Amino acid sequence: MKTILVPLDGSALAEEVLPYVRMLAPVLGAEIRLLHVVSEIDTHNPLAYDITTLYSMGDVIAAQQERYQQSWQTMRQHAEGYLASQAMRLKEDGLDVAIDVRFGSPAEVIVEVAEKKHVALVTMATHGYSGLRRWALGSVTDRVVQAGPAPVFVVRGGAVDAANPPTLKHILVPLDGSELARQALPLAAELASCARAELLLLQAIAPPLDAHAGQRPLARPPMDMEESQAMLQEHATVEVGEQAQALRRRDLAVRTIVLNGHAAEVIVDEATREQADLIVMATHGRGGLRRWALGSVADKVLHATATPLVLVRAQESAT
Repeated sequence: MKTILVPLDGSALAEEVLPYVRMLAPVLGAEIRLLHVVSEIDTHNPLAYDITTLYSMGDVIAAQQERYQQSWQTMRQHAEGYLASQAMRLKEDGLDVAIDVRFGSPAEVIVEVAEKKHVALVTMATHGYSGLRRWALGSVTDRVVQAGPAPVFVVRGGAVDAANPPTLKHILVPLDGSELARQALPLAAELASCARAELLLLQAIAPPLDAHAGQRPLARPPMDMEESQAMLQEHATVEVGEQAQALRRRDLAVRTIVLNGHAAEVIVDEATREQADLIVMATHGRGGLRRWALGSVADKVLHATATPLVLVRAQESAT
């Protein structure tokens, strides 16, 4: 059975992903694993003392260590109680839910659990402004995208409409002609097949660079620039069409969209215009959100859109 990993830190922001988890779990036929990570506080750990200090302090250190263990136990119990209350609400909807409390660095623990449990999807909520905002201590979402083995579902905080539960009817997949971008297609196709959703394959054709940079723009670009743009659009239309045909042979509903414009702007605009329920796109994992096409498109899209985003870490061999 597939597993959806849901890291929760006790904040209202992190819990904003739960309506989407309720929607995704039945679609994927997945178990939900709620994870709470209690961060280690090294300065309170008596084991950090050097051996001479330990011998000299004697029973004092033993008493400190006992209090330390009691503190961890108390935090574990609180975390288990918190996750149990969240799990109960999900189980009321007939969902299969497990809870997991771990100690350590949140990002490292999330990645470790995702690997060991063969997680199909990690779901997280984050602020949309200023790129990937801090989650708990540090940019946990960014680190999980970098190092995690599973795709990461990210919803922007404040974008959830409590009155209207999320649905999955239209899935937007940005492509740029590269093998990197196409690595988002298998997951997008699986979600579309399970949810009977329509796939929207989108490719943006970047505008030609101004050959007269720093000068007054030309009233009308030279014919060769217009022809070049037309050729690029024609090539993209054929390429995206081929991807669509392959998906239609799997009985999936697919539409293609090829537009002129900067990738991030086109993706955000089309997601709104087409009322997309989800954007699925690929990104490098190493070095944070690496450049996708020209510029960190994934980061720009997350910054600007209210549409949930799934980031699929591309394999290096395909770049």
